[in-house]
Parts: sequence; C-alpha cells; structure tokens
Amino acid sequence: MMLDQAGEHVALVLACVLLFAALDAALGVGALLPGETGIVLAAVTLSDRAELIALAVAAAAAGAFIGDQVGFIIGRTLGARLEHSALIKRLGFEQWKRAQDYVSGRFWVILLARLLPGIRTFVAAAAGAARMSYARFALACGLAAVFWATLWVVGGAILGNALLEMIERYTLPSLLIAAAAVGVVMVGRRVARSQP
Repeated sequence: MMLDQAGEHVALVLACVLLFAALDAALGVGALLPGETGIVLAAVTLSDRAELIALAVAAAAAGAFIGDQVGFIIGRTLGARLEHSALIKRLGFEQWKRAQDYVSGRFWVILLARLLPGIRTFVAAAAGAARMSYARFALACGLAAVFWATLWVVGGAILGNALLEMIERYTLPSLLIAAAAVGVVMVGRRVARSQP
C-alpha cells in the first residue's frame, strides 16, 4: 500500500505535515486547499507508532502557527488595503469582514476560528489588520494550533485507519453487488425493449 511506503520516510512525512498546516493557515490558501486532508493521510501513515503521532502533532501545530504568523504580518502590513485586494475579492469580501468583526481584540475568537474552515484562513490577517496585540494573538494562535493539530492528527490516526479497514473489507463485495445491480438493470431494459 502506498501509505505504508510513505511511512518509511518519516522525516519527509513530518515535513509535509508542517507544510500542509502552514499553507492551510496562510492567508487564503486554506480556503482553496484544506490542509486537513494531507494531515489525516500523514496521521494514518504514522499511526502505528505513538511517538510519531506526537511528532506529527508538533509539526502540524508548528506549521499552523507559522502560517498564522504570515497572515498576521500581511494583515498588519497591508491593513485596510487588503479588503480591496484581488485575493479578498476572489475569496469573499463578506468572509473577510466577518473575520475582522469576529477578531476585534477577542482572544477566544482566535481559538475558535482555527476550527472554522474558510474563516480561519482570514482570521490571522484580520487580527493584524485590526491591530490586535501581537502577544495576545501569538498566545491564542499557539494554543489554537496545538488544539487543532491534536484534533486532526490523533483523530486522523484513529478514524483514518478504521475507514481504511472498512474500505479494504467492503470494497470488493460492494463492487460485486453494484456490478450485479447494473447487470440486472441492463438485462431488464433489454427485455423491456424486446417486448412489443
């Protein structure tokens, strides 16, 4: 299986986890390319060793934190000019405004926003644009990144393996049943067409 082969390259898998999380968190990228997919696949790949799951959580949290810092710096640097940018227009002006309204100096919003797809990619930049204190942002972002990474890596390792086992167990019987059903329908249509 391909995931087993990937598991032989632990350092590369962990680097990919960090990269997936960082790109997911960077301004707007997570709305187009969710990092959770790659993180869950990596978690399944590493799931046979608890210490590798712990390293994957650390890599995902670090990547999410780094990506959020990029978003914050962009928001702090560009400020109000961001809302007129092509990126915000493409990804959604309403989502950008919602993110700014949510952030408005609220520590807990950074924590919760990490769990909201689409919005989380804007929150770091919105916090920067809203002039949120960097220390508050970094603390909230760090806690949120650890929680998010733990949720997706550990959840992916547990549920991903169960899903793969289910797919492996039931794919062939399901395909055989589907093929038989298609055959019955085709024969039924031929019979119906041949009758006057």
